[in-house]
Amino acid sequence: MLHVENLTAGYPRTPVLHDATFTLTPATITGLVGANGSGKSTLVRTLVGLLPPLACGSMTFDGVDLAHFRQRLGYMPQHANIDWSYPATAFDVALMGRTAGLRWWQWPSRADKDAAHAALARTGMQAHAQLPISALSGGQRQRVLLARTLVSDPEFIILDEPFAGVDAASQRAIMDVLKELRDNGVTILLVHHNLAEVADFCDEVLMVGHGRLVAAGPTEQVLTESAIADMFSLPS
Repeated sequence: MLHVENLTAGYPRTPVLHDATFTLTPATITGLVGANGSGKSTLVRTLVGLLPPLACGSMTFDGVDLAHFRQRLGYMPQHANIDWSYPATAFDVALMGRTAGLRWWQWPSRADKDAAHAALARTGMQAHAQLPISALSGGQRQRVLLARTLVSDPEFIILDEPFAGVDAASQRAIMDVLKELRDNGVTILLVHHNLAEVADFCDEVLMVGHGRLVAAGPTEQVLTESAIADMFSLPS
């Protein structure tokens, strides 16, 4: 269970999200929604450790400080730092999720390679494992990046706009994988802008607007007309 208490996040002298407190129910898919500039990406970057919190009572997962939970946390950013023209294969990218911490003299183990193949199979990309990444479609790239995220077998996964630029078939495939992970006990937080799809797909919702947490809880209780109006209304 992720629990965040009294989090203020942003940049020095520029807070973006103020005094947010929320809990994610274990083994659920939670949609993080909000208008552009509302603080979604800032919250994600803070949770994964890319931004230090400006102020925070606590950020824990199953009682463990989130700073000590990084190896069990999977993160799929919206914009991956990958040169898609580089002569690498889909398998090479998936394997990165297991080898990022290796020293320069170390080589991937058989277990690392097996985990990469299993993650590609899980995302429906094993048949394309040896395909150059330059030949992958946008949807295939996202599925390979998801495989890279899953290869370390995380307990908590954060995805920033995982459906951006993907075709309908790839979106369904990614959704199916996330549902399977949820059913197997993984807690998932994903940023998504399509409220209709969030309503259909997510168990819970975090809604942010104007630098604050507007609402949090079960999807049917959070995605109300009044809350959505509050999220998109002009700040007073």
